Amino acid sequence: MCFQIYRATDAAFANKCLVAAQKIFELANTNPGRLTTYIPFSFYPETEWMSDLELGATELYFAVASGAADGTLPAGLLHTDPMHYLSQAAHWANAYIASPEAGADTLNLYDVSGLAHYELHKAIGQAGNPSGLEVTQDALLADLRKALDGALAKAASDPFEFGFPWATWDTTSHGAGLVVMASEYNQLAATTTYKPWTSRWLANILGANAWGVSLIVGDGTTFPHCIHHQVANLVASLDGSPPVLKGAAVEGPNGTVYRGFQTEMRNCPPDDSDPYAQFNSKAKFKDDIESFSTVEPAVDLTATSPLAFARLAAGLH
Repeated sequence: MCFQIYRATDAAFANKCLVAAQKIFELANTNPGRLTTYIPFSFYPETEWMSDLELGATELYFAVASGAADGTLPAGLLHTDPMHYLSQAAHWANAYIASPEAGADTLNLYDVSGLAHYELHKAIGQAGNPSGLEVTQDALLADLRKALDGALAKAASDPFEFGFPWATWDTTSHGAGLVVMASEYNQLAATTTYKPWTSRWLANILGANAWGVSLIVGDGTTFPHCIHHQVANLVASLDGSPPVLKGAAVEGPNGTVYRGFQTEMRNCPPDDSDPYAQFNSKAKFKDDIESFSTVEPAVDLTATSPLAFARLAAGLH
């Protein structure tokens, strides 16, 4: 992606990126044991990795194809034929679709098939829909539809029609991920099947939920004031007035609320009140600096929301 973005404005930097990207892809462990996204290993365990390789190979296809088309591929590449990476992407997409993980999650940091399938669908089209690939555009759409239909089944039993369980981790990120996937499917399949749900699921994380709270800081009139974030706690306001960490997506409702005051924290709320407690049951939400399970923001949690907003702002419902 670095090569794709910078090749016209900083060719030297872009070339280094592409050479490095190919080498990194070749180092991928295609038979991993314990999967983690961070150290220590007790944090962020991952069970699905094939969509990561699918997405990486797809972006390498786009990069190599663009450089091959205008003769700007750098020296030192391991592969100069874009079809090598398209074949790799199709292989890992097929492996993902055949796995127990297929359709079991929405787009989020643990499963990027919701983005990888979309990009690969476009790549196959750009390549002229060549024969011999291990996956087809129709198979990619069917797998996206499988995940979305699972979300609809969940929404049918939820009073607010949310397509993901409230009493678990990363509810905000999963909600925005669902919006992205529904928008992508509608675009690729030239349908409006999931159009009502892009607005519904975005509304769920913006306040149409049991707590009436927007789960993105600064969006709407009621949003978390006491986020579990060091800088925001030390220098931002504690009442929602400027300055706040605008745009930060928090964890959202969870099955468990945690406690733990740290030295030098600014206590928030100052009176330890909990106005959302009256709406808690199996799923809980607490706006408190100590409750990292509900109001901690993170880059990975926020990543799906700009993409969701951008797609809907562009009319891609």
